[in-house]
Amino acid sequence: MENGRNSGLIYWQLNYRKKFIRTLWMIPPSIILIVMLLISEATDPLKIVFTSAIIVTLSIQLFYTHYKWKSDVELNN
Repeated sequence: MENGRNSGLIYWQLNYRKKFIRTLWMIPPSIILIVMLLISEATDPLKIVFTSAIIVTLSIQLFYTHYKWKSDVELNN
């Protein structure tokens, strides 16, 4: 990590700001995945479970990375 920057290729080595940005980039693919799931021939309970899992996981990850990013900013100031 040179000058506080990293390449962004390895998720676990990113700072929380970069993790938050990468999580934001996952919203469009998640929406496409949910739409594809909803128009598939899967059973309704399966659609509900997978759609809920995607939404909950993405939401938690967004809130967590945003919180940690803002916490790190406050600690460094």
